[in-house]
Amino acid sequence: MTTTPGLETADPLFNPLDPAVLADPYPVYRTLRESDPVHWHEQIDSWILTRYADCATVLRDTDLFTADFRRIGIPTPDTLLSLQTLDPPDQTPLRHLALGAVRAQDLDALGTELAAHADVLLATLTPRGSFDFVRDFADPFTLTAITRFLGTEPPAADEEFARRNDDLDHSMDESLDPDAAEPGRQARAHFNDLVRSWLADPGPDGVLAHVVAHLPGSGVAADDVLVNSVRAFFHAGFEVPSRFLGNAVAALLATPGAWQALRAGDIPLESAVEELIRHVGPVQALARACTADTAIGGRTVRKGQVVTALIGAANRDPQQFPDPDTLRLDRTPNPHLGFGRGSHSCLGLGLARLEARIVLAALLRRGTWRPAGAPVVRPNGTLRGLAALPVALEH
Repeated sequence: MTTTPGLETADPLFNPLDPAVLADPYPVYRTLRESDPVHWHEQIDSWILTRYADCATVLRDTDLFTADFRRIGIPTPDTLLSLQTLDPPDQTPLRHLALGAVRAQDLDALGTELAAHADVLLATLTPRGSFDFVRDFADPFTLTAITRFLGTEPPAADEEFARRNDDLDHSMDESLDPDAAEPGRQARAHFNDLVRSWLADPGPDGVLAHVVAHLPGSGVAADDVLVNSVRAFFHAGFEVPSRFLGNAVAALLATPGAWQALRAGDIPLESAVEELIRHVGPVQALARACTADTAIGGRTVRKGQVVTALIGAANRDPQQFPDPDTLRLDRTPNPHLGFGRGSHSCLGLGLARLEARIVLAALLRRGTWRPAGAPVVRPNGTLRGLAALPVALEH
C-alpha cells in the first residue's frame, strides 16, 4: 500500500499533502487560526501563520523577515537565487529592470489578441458537448499569454514539458516530500536552458526584448540570477493563472446563482476577479526567515527560524473579511494577499487580472456552464489547483 508523503509523521493539526486537505484546506486553516494561529510545525521546521495581520506584516518587512535565507546562514543553490529570493538592496536593480520591462508592454493590445484567442479556443471546444477546462483551455491559454508577453514562441506542450513542469511544481513541497527535490533541480536546469536560448535571441518586442536592450547599465549582471528570475517569471506566468482559472470556474460552478449574477451584468468583472483570487487563489504559502528575535502573536520567534505565511488562510480571516467562507462577488474593499505584498509582490499581477477578465467574459458570452464530471485535485500543497475540470454549456 502506498502512503501520501509525510502522512506517517504528519503534524497532528496540519498536513498539507493529506488528500482531504488538498481537496479542501479551508476547514483546517480555520482550526489552526482559531486554536494556534502561530503554530510550530515540526515536519516543515517552520512557524505557520494563519492570521491576516501576521501574514501581511511578514510579507512587508524584508528587514526582519527575509526571502534570502543566506542572511541567516542557510546556503542557497545558485539555481534558486532570483528576484524571488533576493531582498533589497541586492534585489533592487533587478526588480527595477523587470518592472520597466513589464510596464513597457501594451496590455490593451495584448488583451485584444488574447480575447480573440480565447474565443477561438472556446469555439473549437464547445461543439464537443463537454471538455476539460483545465487541460483543453486554461493550460494552453495561459501558456500562450505568458510567452506572448515575454515575446517568444510557446514551447511544445508535449509529455516532457508536462513532466518537467510537474516536477517543478512538486519541488515546492519538498519540505514535506524530500524525494521531490532532485527532479525539481533537473526541471529548473531544463527550463533555464530554454530561457538562455530566449535571452540569446529575443524577439523584436516583449519583456525579453526590453530586458536585453536595457541590461547594459542596469546594474544587473547577465548571469544565473537573471536566468533564474526569467524562468521563475515564465513558470509562474502560466502555471499560477491556469490554476487560478480552474479554481475560479470550479468555485463559480459550486456557487448557486453565481453565473447568472455575472451574466446579468450587475457585478463588475473586476470585483468578481478580486473576490475569486481571495476565495480560491492558488498560492497557499510563502516562506520567510527571521533575521532577529521577535514576537508574533504572543510567540517568540528566534533569529534563524523560518516563518510560513499561509496566505490561503489569511484570505479567509474573519477579522479582515466578513463572512470569509462565502464567495461574495461584489465584495469591497478586498485587500487580499493573493499577489503578495511589498518588494516580492507579483510582477505579473496586471497580466493575471487581464487574463481572468478576458476568460470570464468569453465564458459568460456563451451562456451558463455546468459541471460535466468530477474535478480532479492536483497533489500540490503550496500551489493549489485542479488537474481536470470537465465542463459543458447548459442547454
